[in-house]
Amino acid sequence: MDASELIDLRIALGDGVYLRTVREEDVDEVLALVTRNYDHLRTFMEWAKPNYSDEDAGDWVQRSVRESETGNVLNFLICSGGRIIGTIGFASFDHDAKVTEIGYWIDAAEQGKGIMGQATRELIDFAFDRLGVNRVQIRCADENLRSGAIPRKLGFREEGRQRRHVMRDGKVYDFLIFGLLRDEWLSRRNA
Repeated sequence: MDASELIDLRIALGDGVYLRTVREEDVDEVLALVTRNYDHLRTFMEWAKPNYSDEDAGDWVQRSVRESETGNVLNFLICSGGRIIGTIGFASFDHDAKVTEIGYWIDAAEQGKGIMGQATRELIDFAFDRLGVNRVQIRCADENLRSGAIPRKLGFREEGRQRRHVMRDGKVYDFLIFGLLRDEWLSRRNA
């Protein structure tokens, strides 16, 4: 898939929920979403800080737009009823090995509705079917139970644990590494 095809993408999830690529005009809404969810995000997201600013949101939006044009990163906004409720994306690509990593977070008020699981499933399909990757991975802190439940539910294998790997909100956490191969996903999807 050519990088120019990734600039203005939209993926319907149903019930008025969809994924779309990040646009420059999203700064204010991203800032409001992060600010509203600071307490929810600070434990597991290193970039979440109490003074998250319009400059921080602008940097993330600009980087998302720029990196999608180069094919190094591809971030999507999760939208419901026209408003942004979270983000999900390919945080990195190893183009030689054909490997990508998915990262995500959602508004605390939207948790438990199955939206993130559905969004992750769509991105896995997108990665294998349209981007031609051979492996998708997800990493999360071991105590981030909701994030860890998604790859487990979708058939990822827990491949490793990085012990005492990251400090968040004053506490050191292990990081879990989940991996899924193309043939595993296709077998599961077609079963």
